[in-house]
Amino acid sequence: MDNKARSKPMANILNRLIATGHYEVIFFGDKTILDEDVEKWPLCDFLISFFSRGFPLEKAFQYFRLRKPFSVNSLIRQFLLFDRRIVLEMLHSIGVTTPRHLIASRDGGPDVHPALRRVVEQKMNIQLGTLAGSSDVEEIDEDTLRVGDQIIRKPFVEKPCDAEDHNIYIYYSREQGGGVRRLFRKIGNKSSEFHAGYFPVRRDGSFIYEEFIDVDNSVDVKVYTVGKEYAHAETRKSPVVDGHVRRNNEGKEMRFVTPLSEEEEDIARAVSEAFGQRVCGFDLLRANGQSMVIDVNGWSFVKGNDQYYDDTASILDTRFQEALHHRWVARFVDADNVGKQTYESRWVLKGVFNVCRHADRTPKQKIKYVLRSLPIMQLLGESTSEIMLRTPEALRGALEALQKARALDPGVDAPGDLEHLEDVLQRKIDFLGTKVQVKPQKNKETKHVDCVQFVLKWGGECTHAGIVQSQDLGENMRKDLLLINRHLLDDVKIYSSTERRVLSTVNAYCAAFLNGKPFKDLITVRADMLDDSTEAKDEMERAKTQIRGFFNFDGPLAANPFCTPNMRLPKDMGSHPRVFVRELCSLMCRLIARMERNFQDLGKDGLRELQDEWCCGETPELFRERWKKILSDFQLVNKDGSEMYDPAKVGELYDSLKYDALHNRRFLERIFIYEHSAPPDYPPDLLFTQQDVRALYYKAKLLFDFVTRREYGIEPPQRMAIGVQALVPLLRQLADDLTDVKNGKDARVRFYFTKESHIHTLLNLVFMCDMQTMIPYEKVEELDYLTHIIFEVYERKPDVDAALDREYSLRIGFSPGANCYHVLDMNIDATHALKVLPRRNFTYHIPLDKAIDKLRGLLNEIE
Repeated sequence: MDNKARSKPMANILNRLIATGHYEVIFFGDKTILDEDVEKWPLCDFLISFFSRGFPLEKAFQYFRLRKPFSVNSLIRQFLLFDRRIVLEMLHSIGVTTPRHLIASRDGGPDVHPALRRVVEQKMNIQLGTLAGSSDVEEIDEDTLRVGDQIIRKPFVEKPCDAEDHNIYIYYSREQGGGVRRLFRKIGNKSSEFHAGYFPVRRDGSFIYEEFIDVDNSVDVKVYTVGKEYAHAETRKSPVVDGHVRRNNEGKEMRFVTPLSEEEEDIARAVSEAFGQRVCGFDLLRANGQSMVIDVNGWSFVKGNDQYYDDTASILDTRFQEALHHRWVARFVDADNVGKQTYESRWVLKGVFNVCRHADRTPKQKIKYVLRSLPIMQLLGESTSEIMLRTPEALRGALEALQKARALDPGVDAPGDLEHLEDVLQRKIDFLGTKVQVKPQKNKETKHVDCVQFVLKWGGECTHAGIVQSQDLGENMRKDLLLINRHLLDDVKIYSSTERRVLSTVNAYCAAFLNGKPFKDLITVRADMLDDSTEAKDEMERAKTQIRGFFNFDGPLAANPFCTPNMRLPKDMGSHPRVFVRELCSLMCRLIARMERNFQDLGKDGLRELQDEWCCGETPELFRERWKKILSDFQLVNKDGSEMYDPAKVGELYDSLKYDALHNRRFLERIFIYEHSAPPDYPPDLLFTQQDVRALYYKAKLLFDFVTRREYGIEPPQRMAIGVQALVPLLRQLADDLTDVKNGKDARVRFYFTKESHIHTLLNLVFMCDMQTMIPYEKVEELDYLTHIIFEVYERKPDVDAALDREYSLRIGFSPGANCYHVLDMNIDATHALKVLPRRNFTYHIPLDKAIDKLRGLLNEIE
């Protein structure tokens, strides 16, 4: 399946094989695998094929029997891995130690593929299906379970016999305090949850009850084989310890290379050979000097290890070359196919159209005042519309105008406002991204400009981490397309918004994607298509007004007049919106009060000791100023003294938390705690205060996820209206590009680099178009930096001798970008860069004409 075949580890190995000059890689592709008969699958000499969710293993086995390629992993023996009872039976038969276990079968025993049964019996003299177990299960007492005529006592592990079911439970004895720990596929930074109290064993299926092993050093061992002579092993913290997953900056679980003993190397050889999987992964436990296998996973890769990639590619190359000299390979099996295009996949990727958000940036900040002083008004010159001042000379002119306005006697503007603007502009004037907007404000009656809005903005610039992210994503995209269809790189065009952070992203990305080739002539700046549009402004403001009213209504959700079907709070936010934001604000006030105290107590030297190196032009004072402004913007005071909250400002809070977690981790961890010069009657409580920072992050994350997507439309009609109004030029371009790739002969790639708002609105339209999405609207993650939506056009080539029209199919892919829910728990390296999550399928394949009609329909509707 594409999500495995086009993964980063697979690409690393395949690119090394291609570099030998011996091979060409042909991807069958999901469309071919799922929709085409095996007779129409491409021929190959060496086959890499393995099961993953949705993969038709039976169909692949039929292909193998028809074409007889050299298969890296046995397809028929992959059926061994579907049932944990069969896995245990195989391990016992080859003398590999496993924990003691009992089997509770309520399904009549494992279903063994007939061909598998014959192969294992003929080649290994093993009769499969003898470990049927018993359906007679009784809990004798709180700590004792009887299965058939055998007994097992807690603690024990309960595993579903279905190997695809990863909901594994561990039951603890009364002596240990009781309770059950439920293990599951990793979600965020959690791999298990503990539930106190007594829980009966499950009765709704077949289970294996396994003795709980107290492993050495609280770690599991993951073993990866490549053939019989090579095994790589890594340790990871066992999920039974606390259920928390520690991750690296790629978002992968942190693991550490460990040597294998001679006994363990023998186990690796035995497992790989018996299960017929040259590339294979299995789980090992070490306890009291003994090693036991608890699971066999089939095809598994080590991730992020160049030595492993080198070794794997070298071993496969050697084995393939040996096979060429010792057997007939696929291209000679069917003489009728010689000379025909049998090596091409039936469905070929012909067009890639990628809409991408910019990379990591510094927090955006601004202050604004309405001013009437003549020197400020004169900044407009002859212009009757908004002007933007960006150059050093223009910014110095704005600073001089503020100084002149403050010197006027009597002045028409408050001296405090002018002084504040002057002070901030002086300190930010040399920052990249600092700019001043001067917006004329007309008198409603006279229609004359009688004042201006003076807006000072800074930040929002691409960080050093953003450059690294962009280069990494560009390089990975290049490798992916070279493997899938290298002709795609023959026709590349890039469109960019005018914003500096977007252009910085484009330059870094393209340098890597085009591998050093000149790319400036390929870039077209399209403000009309990729910058913010004013067309949807009114509708978005209506949505924000409703959100603001929703969170400021002082009453339960049931009585909230701003509540609509799509404004229901998630469970973790409670049932009273205003209470939630008030608690968040109180937490922020408490932390900022601690920060203020620490700034007073520590002084400049003490603050320097908290974090000696700062990146992105940050300083302790700028950190402090940013956090105080977030609070003042979020918590407003009405004229009657009552508090009002602006939930739209949660974006700045959440941005700052993530930014500081990546770029200012040490300072963030220390400045909000009372461990510096704490008074005698207030002892340091590191755990409590760290919990406050964490609590603020998770509350801000909940509010951010709730508010941000709804700013682009609350109910479906509003989402549709905002999406179409904001994206008319981009929709038109996409529709034209999709039409052109169908009508043209050549493959092509187009990139559209833009900002977050365009990603939200485009994703909304994909949902509104009813394009059979694989992910429900509610389950879409945060659209983080370098989120991208990829429109992939596939062309079905007709049979060589058939005069048939070509077919076209569209599939949309999606990556949530450099996204990590638990950024506070990441182990960040010196780049401070989170890795971009891999693209995954967002929709099923759609006929291309149908997709184009939907886009054109949206355009016709707005026009």
